[in-house]
Amino acid sequence: MAMWMRFVWLTFGLLLCCGGTGVYCLEREAFLTLANGVECHTQQLGEAWTSGSHAACSVECMVRYPETCQSILYNVDTKTCTPGAVAFAPVPRVNTSIPVANSRDLFYYSSQPVPPCNTSSGDFALYELCGTTVCLNLVFEKASFYDARANCTSMDSRLFIANSLVRFSVFWHVSLTHFNWYTWLGLTDLTTEGVFVWDHGEPLSAEQDKYIWSDGQPDNHGDEDCIIARHLRSGLGNGINDDDCWRKRYYICEPNNAYKAK
Repeated sequence: MAMWMRFVWLTFGLLLCCGGTGVYCLEREAFLTLANGVECHTQQLGEAWTSGSHAACSVECMVRYPETCQSILYNVDTKTCTPGAVAFAPVPRVNTSIPVANSRDLFYYSSQPVPPCNTSSGDFALYELCGTTVCLNLVFEKASFYDARANCTSMDSRLFIANSLVRFSVFWHVSLTHFNWYTWLGLTDLTTEGVFVWDHGEPLSAEQDKYIWSDGQPDNHGDEDCIIARHLRSGLGNGINDDDCWRKRYYICEPNNAYKAK
């Protein structure tokens, strides 16, 4: 376990002139975590620059990328500042993330908003990974895809939708840590063979299609239309592949109204 340090990033004001007609102040407060780069990665937003400190680096990152700056890499020796997007834990087949292996960069990331989560029943709980927190119900009783989906629906929830790199990272590591076995995703090609759609109606993006699949998958072997995570304990290697929807697997529910899947 790496040692993480929690601290206030900074509160700062920017004076922005609008056509010479007035001045307004934009304040932003954020919290950063210093993490071991092996545990958390990010996607680089743009070219690096030289900055006198990690604090100055973070301010400049938010000025240059006000909507997307969520992390920074800072090298104390070279004073190099690299802007980053939302942090995530490494996943198989994603080899474009930073920091690179054996990097001397310090990696700081901000935490994302915590979604609402009704934990009173004991079914749902909050899980945090690299600054992203999700509300989940991990179901340890195996079920077919159809029964798993129906059970999630009965709890005003849905099978987990991993429709971004960050959300896929959360799903991958939570299912690996707690199940380490086949786990259903809210993704199928039940309507049209070969056209994969998340349970909330969004098609699988071309970007995700490049990295989520195991080698040789999906193969529609035996008319497989539902999608699982396949972890090492299965003996078949890591990755995502299509599966027979009637097979019984573990699954994860997320509340319908917790937040929009992005």
